[in-house]
Amino acid sequence: MVLKLENIKKKLNSFIFFLILILVLYLLANFIYLIWYIANPEGFWGFSYFWELLMVAVFAIILIFFVSLLFTIVVSTFYKIIIEKSNFKELFKLLGIVLAVVLFSGFNYFYARGFSLYLSKKLSDKYSYLQKTEEFLKEGNLVKAFDYAKTSYEKEVNRNEPSNYLFMAKLYSQTDFDKKQRLLNKYAVLINYAYCLNIDPKFNNISESKFNEALELTKSNLLDSERKNLAIFPTLSLAEINLSRGNYLKAEKYYNELYSLNKSLENEDIFYFINCNLLFADYALRIGDINQAMKLQSENLKYYENSKLSKTSTNYLNLLLLTATSELYFQNYEKVAELLLKAIPLAEDRKEKAIYSDFLIVKANYCLASGLNSRGNELILEKNWWSKLKESFSEKADVNTDLLKEAEKCLVELVQKSKENTGENSFEYAKNLNRLGNYYSNIGKNDLAYKVLNQALSILKPNKEKNKELYYNLLLSSVFVSFDKQNTKSALNEIELYYYNNLLDNFLFLSEDEKVFFSLNMEKKFEIINSIYLSNIEEKSGEKLYDNVLALKNVALYSNQNIRNYLNNINPILRKKYQKLLFEKEQLLYNNSKETELLLNKKQRDLIVEINSQEQFKILNPKSISWKNIRDYLRDDEVAIEIINVPENIKGKNDRRYYALIINKLYKSPKIVSLFKESELLKVLDKNGQTKERIEKLYQNESVELYQLVWKKIEDETLNKKNVFLSVSGTLHTISFPALLNSKNVNLTYLGSTKDLLKNENQISNKNKISIFGDIEYGKLNETNTSKLRYTNSNFQMLPYSKKEVNQIKEKFEKKNLKEILMFTKNTATESNFRNINSTKTDIIHVATHGFYNKYGRNLDNLNDNTIENDLLKTGLVFANANKYLIDKKNDGIISSFEIAQMDLSGVDLVVLSACETGLGDIKGSEGVFGLQRAFKLAGVKSMIVSLWQVPDKSTSELMVHFYEFYLDGFSKKEALKKAQTIIKEKYKSPFYWAGFILIE
Repeated sequence: MVLKLENIKKKLNSFIFFLILILVLYLLANFIYLIWYIANPEGFWGFSYFWELLMVAVFAIILIFFVSLLFTIVVSTFYKIIIEKSNFKELFKLLGIVLAVVLFSGFNYFYARGFSLYLSKKLSDKYSYLQKTEEFLKEGNLVKAFDYAKTSYEKEVNRNEPSNYLFMAKLYSQTDFDKKQRLLNKYAVLINYAYCLNIDPKFNNISESKFNEALELTKSNLLDSERKNLAIFPTLSLAEINLSRGNYLKAEKYYNELYSLNKSLENEDIFYFINCNLLFADYALRIGDINQAMKLQSENLKYYENSKLSKTSTNYLNLLLLTATSELYFQNYEKVAELLLKAIPLAEDRKEKAIYSDFLIVKANYCLASGLNSRGNELILEKNWWSKLKESFSEKADVNTDLLKEAEKCLVELVQKSKENTGENSFEYAKNLNRLGNYYSNIGKNDLAYKVLNQALSILKPNKEKNKELYYNLLLSSVFVSFDKQNTKSALNEIELYYYNNLLDNFLFLSEDEKVFFSLNMEKKFEIINSIYLSNIEEKSGEKLYDNVLALKNVALYSNQNIRNYLNNINPILRKKYQKLLFEKEQLLYNNSKETELLLNKKQRDLIVEINSQEQFKILNPKSISWKNIRDYLRDDEVAIEIINVPENIKGKNDRRYYALIINKLYKSPKIVSLFKESELLKVLDKNGQTKERIEKLYQNESVELYQLVWKKIEDETLNKKNVFLSVSGTLHTISFPALLNSKNVNLTYLGSTKDLLKNENQISNKNKISIFGDIEYGKLNETNTSKLRYTNSNFQMLPYSKKEVNQIKEKFEKKNLKEILMFTKNTATESNFRNINSTKTDIIHVATHGFYNKYGRNLDNLNDNTIENDLLKTGLVFANANKYLIDKKNDGIISSFEIAQMDLSGVDLVVLSACETGLGDIKGSEGVFGLQRAFKLAGVKSMIVSLWQVPDKSTSELMVHFYEFYLDGFSKKEALKKAQTIIKEKYKSPFYWAGFILIE
């Protein structure tokens, strides 16, 4: 019986031991799984982190046991001391040993293991996926990068909750700490997977959804402290996706969010700051604001170079290349060469990285452009010792030829690299074929260009909806070098439709200034299209050309006028909002705040969207008027002429050719007449001497030369015509056609576009109210300050004949018993009084003063640097006390065209600017002259009389009095000006005195 009990006891002990062993193993398994669950290892470094965590956990358990044991010993020792009164030496000895063991163990472990654990964690955190993917991409291994990203994503998404049996991990998984870590892990794999998907345009939609999913994760309350940091990458990526699609309205939303995020992190992380700026620059490029893009690129490079970041890094190389691209656009070849020489050694060390392809693109573009324009730097060329030795014994080769060969070499290498790395059906391969094809087109090898471009088209066509912009740009390049006329026609129709739809879509939300940039950018596409029509002239070519000119000429100006007209006539509520925005826009001149500028741009776009959504608002359709509408308007004795200019070699030498497109009532289609090259015109206009001497050479002594060049070829089209309606372009804006046609019987009308004929058809000229500014007291120059007009340091003198001019004009109006005459002279002719003229107070504004135009840069001091490239700041008018340099910017005596453009003069029928150079300004392609005439048109003025040169005071005064004499007698504005000029011409033979003024309707 005893034996049996002993056996039972042994078995029971064995069973209990077995149960305890199982329990220990179960706890150990739970413990190890908990560590595995926390580490969630991915790859070698993830496993390393798991191992480190396990070691730490084991050490922690041992430490806890050791501390517990020591605690027991210490308690026991104290008990003995207090109760049994043991020797204190034993206590101090024990404590000393314990303390030494703890300090040594802790120091040894954390010294040896602490940094290793930190490093492993860093390599296993939420950024490790993206870093690993970027390593693959830099090596050019797209397939590996994609597989890695996909596997990581699927693993995290399919990650199961811990079983209830694994209670430690289960309990841990229910803590906020773990929930946060899981959110961060999911965020990490999402942005990594989306980043890889975004490389291929076919997966843009999936990529966008994944980035949106990541953005939603950041809104969790658990991620409050990291939200801004985490939101930047997906927001940046979503903005880029929408920019690549041309969806600028949606991109704008992310753009504004990004700026807010970037602002809060600017001083914390330079990498984010630079990448956000790169996006802003990309946005500026896509709407055509090249100046802003270049400014941002340069700012990035300067910011990086002033930091402590490595000047041998890939990021630095990338910034060098981006800035070089911007400088190349402005043909700053010396600066580009300087940047490339810095970039070359960095790029050579990265031949197997993706950045090397970017380097090849920039270098090829530089070599091509500088080689064509003979402005290259030989140091850019890579020559081995053998080439240099051969050169020393032979005649030196032409640098330009070598540069062109180097460009081809770079592009061929680029094409080969993309084929090897991404495959021959990839988007990247097609893009690089496009670059090579355009190179061949530029150097005149059209057969090679056509072959390469069509190869790229065959790759893109199946998925053209994924990247329409590249597809249609490529198609246009292919058509340009094509010899197949039949296919060319259908392709051009498709291309034009895409570009016009793109223009309409973007005009629905772009601000006033952005429309200008966008239209000028779009014009470059149509210059190529128009060149194709001109190279294959047939019956329909003139129709297509004329319709394109009608659609694009001043399209941004007309769109902005259309909005202002709607607000002034139909929607007073939105009009107030718009006027407030224009006021805030003017304040930007003196408010150096990028945040304010971006906020204002957002407000403008939001308001534009709101206006476009109004039921009564009619969106301007640039294709609504065709050449047939113009022809049907004309009488039998009238002719309409559009003079256009296109690049002679599209992307090569910087010359342009001018053509006349002519319509009369009997024409079945517009007639095309080739006129001259711009270089020929500039040569004729290049006359030495003071203004009077130059004008007399051009229009009197040597007038045959200019006439033969500009007008002789279309002379027959204007003979015996009662009215000639003329719209010019380019440098012709600076020519006085009244002087040029002085000896001819041509009744000429200046128009911004011949489509203005239809707009002006029902306009009635009002002469009831006039506001007159003249006989102005400019004040004594404040000796402590130079003039606000820094380029002249002007001390404005009173115009002695302006007193007689304005008094006689007043008398003319008084004799007609007109309702109201507002007279501003001396110190009452202030800028503030001019600003206070609104659309309800006057029909005519007459200003006898000084005008200014500085084509070399901005004129006004104390302005925000953000406005430095605004062309409307280069021109303006001068009012009372301008010499005193007053602090009040709205009444300092100088008003720029930019400020005038913010005014509301929609009720003004005529503005007469009896001042110098008021018709001049920078010429911006199809948008025309950016000066006072554009400013007054934007403000709503119907017509204006402006001057083309520095006109003399006395004869100008007389001319103006005669003009009003005839105008008030019932003659039209054009007839009145012509009759006045005829009288002055009889008195002063030189065209300098009478031909400087033109009427623009």
